[in-house]
Amino acid sequence: MSYGLISDIHGNLEALEAVLAELKDVDGFLCMGDLVGYGADPNACVERIRALPKLTCVAGNHDLAAIGSYDLSWFNFFARAAIKWTAKQLSQENKDYLGSLPGTAHADSALLVHGSLPQEMGYITSPNEARICFDAMPGDLTFIGHTHITEYYRTHRGSRHPEQMALFSGGTIELKEGVRYIVNPGAIGQPRDGNAAASIATWNVAAGTIEVRRVPYDIERAQAKMRDAHLPDSLSERLSLGR
Repeated sequence: MSYGLISDIHGNLEALEAVLAELKDVDGFLCMGDLVGYGADPNACVERIRALPKLTCVAGNHDLAAIGSYDLSWFNFFARAAIKWTAKQLSQENKDYLGSLPGTAHADSALLVHGSLPQEMGYITSPNEARICFDAMPGDLTFIGHTHITEYYRTHRGSRHPEQMALFSGGTIELKEGVRYIVNPGAIGQPRDGNAAASIATWNVAAGTIEVRRVPYDIERAQAKMRDAHLPDSLSERLSLGR
């Protein structure tokens, strides 16, 4: 079984279509949330994700905020403006779908959550924050999103000293017996690790490997659509920077 690992699409249809073309040979998909927010194509992105084969998907904070189920005071001014715009665009059917997404889910031997454990919308950006998640994990492998940074954390069973490993340009993780992992495949719609290319990964369950890939896409078209929608300029400009 092979899975495409996708997260943080954020309404960026150009990036989503590019990565799905790259993932055409996988058996199923695992999505760590934030289908909407920031980008100009929330409905198209939700519908494209909903149609994926053997999909397991969890809710992100932007997904919940767009349907009125997450406190907007947690968002900065620009993100809040984008969420309010997104909420007006979403069809009722797509709102219902976002509202149906769980906070956590299981697929094979992995757990999916948008942010962290035990706080589903918490952030993991350091070994100390990863340690909290490792302590709450029921198994040895968790997939996260939320930070828009392509990286992973690992620690041996029984150890409380995780290592933080960057994969900003892509690479392969070989899953070892006796080692626990938290893997962030990075953001499709708005990377923030200095690489503007969309970030995804594939998980080959039988081989015990996770391969991270960076996928170029038509950033200028995505930016133009955001400008036409009168979304905040800072949200479109940052796409070129990967920050």
